[in-house]
Amino acid sequence: MNDMEWYMPQDKLSVHVGINHRIGLVCKQGLIPSLIRLGKEHTRLFWKECGFPYYNPRSGTKIRFGYARWNPELNCYCYQSRIPIPMKFNDPKIYGIAVEGVPKPEKPKKKST
Repeated sequence: MNDMEWYMPQDKLSVHVGINHRIGLVCKQGLIPSLIRLGKEHTRLFWKECGFPYYNPRSGTKIRFGYARWNPELNCYCYQSRIPIPMKFNDPKIYGIAVEGVPKPEKPKKKST
């Protein structure tokens, strides 16, 4: 599938696929995904996909399906990708799904002797 063929109504069919698509786009830009933000409707759909008939489960609740896991060090749910990516739910500034990225840290250059 071409990157440009993705469109918003597909996000409602599967929030997980929408998140994975955006993570791929962030990685193609040479960035590391740092935060996943979901609007109100997509938060509800995400938790429904995870097997919960209600909004956000209590902190630390084990997810039945999907890639969200409680991360006690960060005190939030993280999306399990190659690295755990923190998630923000019911974000009033977002309609749909947004994945933020940060630049990759530069590797230290080897010293020549």
